[in-house]
Amino acid sequence: MDLSTPAGLESFARDVAEHLGAQRTAQDGAPDRVRIICADGRTLELSPNRPRTRITITAVPTGQVSTDATVKPITVTARPRPRPSETQDKATARHTAEHIRRRLLPQQTAALPQLPIVDRARTALSALPDHPDEWEALTDLPVPHPRGLADRCPVATWRTPHGASRAVAPFLADILRRAGLVTTEPHGSAHVFFADPPAGQPSARFTVAPAPGRTGWDLVDQFTGASVRTYEDAEWAQGVADSASSEHEAAQRAGTPSLDLPGLSTDLIESEHVRTLAVELAMAGHMPYGLTDVDYTQTAGFFIYPGPHAGAVRVARLLEPWGAIRPAARFEAPETEVERYDRDTEAYARLLYGPGRTVTVHSDGIHVTFEPPP
Repeated sequence: MDLSTPAGLESFARDVAEHLGAQRTAQDGAPDRVRIICADGRTLELSPNRPRTRITITAVPTGQVSTDATVKPITVTARPRPRPSETQDKATARHTAEHIRRRLLPQQTAALPQLPIVDRARTALSALPDHPDEWEALTDLPVPHPRGLADRCPVATWRTPHGASRAVAPFLADILRRAGLVTTEPHGSAHVFFADPPAGQPSARFTVAPAPGRTGWDLVDQFTGASVRTYEDAEWAQGVADSASSEHEAAQRAGTPSLDLPGLSTDLIESEHVRTLAVELAMAGHMPYGLTDVDYTQTAGFFIYPGPHAGAVRVARLLEPWGAIRPAARFEAPETEVERYDRDTEAYARLLYGPGRTVTVHSDGIHVTFEPPP
C-alpha cells in the first residue's frame, strides 16, 4: 500500500470504510486527502503524515454536525504489527478503524446535539444484554423528506467490530416500538430510523415520491420521513406503499408493536423469553430467517417456533429451498453441507445455554425448555 499516491490512499480508505461499515469514500480534491462518509452523515478525512509514517484522521464539520470543529483529530501509525496470517495493508486498515471507533467516534457522538427522544431510546435499548466489543449507537440524522424539508430523524444501529449488524436491526426496531416510538428500517440496511408518533397521522402511512438526486421512486415512511426503498416503476412502488400501509393499519388494530419479527413464528412474538433467545442469536452474528433482503440460499437463518410441549420451543437452522432444515435428512446434499449444518446447530446450542433453560439437540433442531415455564 502506497499512501503517497491518490490511488493508494483511496484504496486504503475503502478498506477502513469497510471495517467501519461506512457508506462510501470520496476524494477531497487534494491528492493527499480522502474522505470516508458514514451512513449517518458523519464525514472523516484521512491524510498521511509521510515523514513519520503516521495517518491523521479528522472529523469534517457538516451541515448537521457543525460541532465537529471541536472534535480533536487523532493520529495513528501506518505500520502496526500484523497479526498472524494478516498482511501489512490489512493490519493498517484494521488498526486505523479500531482507533477511529475507540477515540474519534465517541467524541463525535458527544458533540452531536441530542434530542429528548434519543434519551428515551437509549433507556429502552439499555435492556439489551451486554456483549463484548459491541454497543448500540444512537445519532441524530437529517432525513431527506419528500417535500424537501430538512427534517431531523434519529437513527439506531448495533455496532460490532465488523460494522453495523443487519441481524440485530429488526430487534432494535421492535424494542423501540415497544417504547412507544415509530420506526423505519430501510431495505438492506442495518440502520433503524425512529421518531415520536405524529400528532396528526396521515391517511396512509407510506407514500411514493420522486427519488431525490437520482432516477426512480422512493417508498417513504411519512411518520419518520425516511425512505424504505427505491423502485424504478412508480405504479409498482405505489402498490407496495398501499400494502405496507395496510399492514400498519392491521398492526394498529391488533395493538401489537410487531405483527411479524424475523426469526420468530408469529405466535411467539409476544413472549419476552423467546425474543431474548432471538436477540442473543442475532448478537452473535446469526441471521434471523425472514428478512427480504438476505439470500437464504447462501446464508443460513435461525427460526424459533413452538416446541413439543408447553414451556418449550424449537430453534431450527434453515437454508432455502424451504424445508432444508437438515439437508441429509430431506434430500441429497453434499457432505460438506451436512457438516456445515451440524456446526451451525452446535453454535446455536452453545449460545442458548443459560439459567432457567434446558437445551437439547435433536434431528429437527434444538429444543429449549424454560424452567419454570413462562
